[in-house]
Amino acid sequence: MNAYDGAMEQLRNYKPQQTKIADFDAFWNGLKVENQEYPLNVEVKERSYSVPGVKVYDVAFDGFRNSRIHGVYVTPEVVKDDAPAVVIFHGYNWNTLQPHYTFKHVIQGIPVLLVDVRGQSVKSADKNSYENGGAAGWLMQGVFDRNQYYYTYVYMDCYRSVDVVRQLSGKRDVYLEGGSQGGGLAIAAAALQEDILLTLCDIPFLTDFERSVGLAAEGPYTEISHYFKVHDPLHQTSVKVFETLSYVDAMNLASSVTCPVLLSVGMIDPVCPPLSAFALYHHLDGPKEIRTYRKYGHEVPMIHEEEKLKFIHSYIKSM
Repeated sequence: MNAYDGAMEQLRNYKPQQTKIADFDAFWNGLKVENQEYPLNVEVKERSYSVPGVKVYDVAFDGFRNSRIHGVYVTPEVVKDDAPAVVIFHGYNWNTLQPHYTFKHVIQGIPVLLVDVRGQSVKSADKNSYENGGAAGWLMQGVFDRNQYYYTYVYMDCYRSVDVVRQLSGKRDVYLEGGSQGGGLAIAAAALQEDILLTLCDIPFLTDFERSVGLAAEGPYTEISHYFKVHDPLHQTSVKVFETLSYVDAMNLASSVTCPVLLSVGMIDPVCPPLSAFALYHHLDGPKEIRTYRKYGHEVPMIHEEEKLKFIHSYIKSM
């Protein structure tokens, strides 16, 4: 048995215990109830676009409690009656998704909403005030209070974005897609929302935090390592930090995901350790498939787009 095969055997059996606090479900259910107090206030403005048969709109809606969230709605001029809609979430501080990214869906008569994460886009300013900042980036903002934590707001924005695409498209059926941070957000939205058709989750971030922080050599998990190194070298706040992170850990939310999920892993990923993706995968409660790519880091090969299309059509037979 070579080293790679040994690693695969470990990964296939890696299902760490979830780190849920006793009130985990009550916490999220309470936020969903609170969410009902806030209207979406959706605004839409059409862009001029160069491709015939495709319409593109800038969208703004109210985020959870505060902030206006920007998105881009891309739709075919003729939407199939029996088609669902899609929401796509972008990577951490890396929103390069242009309208053409949606074309694999749009060409099938499916409308798509691309969502800008608050604070990570010039058009989605974060207007929440956090009691503590971060050493770098967003992972540590508000981390000492689960109710005021940055990703608590982001997850609820994503929850609301599903309602936005339903309003824009007139479709009840929605599926989700995202990579890296977007993969974690897609899992969170699938766990929190109702009646999600399926989820496409690539090289997921925001999962199995304690192991990921210890293993990641690059990327946003190192913000947490940096915090401890610079601001708390004795790790006196470690319990509180990881307690808050447990509420947004996709591994903990995964058991509430009952829709089909296709997950991808880059097996030499220095940003989102493969182990953490398998932790998420093994806690998913519905139909699931995983694709592993031996020679890929924090990326997947283009052939995976074909895998996603096949997966979609294996569950949406009428399209």
